[in-house]
Amino acid sequence: TGKDAFATVAALTITLASLATSATGVGRQSTLVDNTANRYSEANIYCKITVGTTPTINTLISVYLIRYDNSAIADDAAGATDAAHTVINSPLLGTILVSATTSDIAYYGVFNTRQFGSLGPKWGVTVVNSSGVNLNATGGNHVINFIGVNPNLT
Repeated sequence: TGKDAFATVAALTITLASLATSATGVGRQSTLVDNTANRYSEANIYCKITVGTTPTINTLISVYLIRYDNSAIADDAAGATDAAHTVINSPLLGTILVSATTSDIAYYGVFNTRQFGSLGPKWGVTVVNSSGVNLNATGGNHVINFIGVNPNLT
């Protein structure tokens, strides 16, 4: 068996500056990645998310996978572009634990999509902030990158 082939790191377009806290799954989705040419079977998602002023300890920032069939159906009726999005049943990629009440700390998470099967023709992520406060207001303090992965069978 071969080893996985990794693409070059790329940024997901998503506006996380001042994202409001939510206890009901209201978050922000990224612009969808067109996967029709690269046909990544999975992706590694790398997150840097900076909390705002005095978050609540032991709360979560959740990252969800959204997929679109390139026709009419997307997880939780996601749109094509960076926008507000409410998660109902999108698959949870993982969570980032807010472990302190200290303001403006960057938290990191790395997640893989493998357990959910193929990414399909278009995909992205939704971030839900449940930290008790809005996220940091500076856009550059938040980064969501991905590396596409394909199995190399040679």
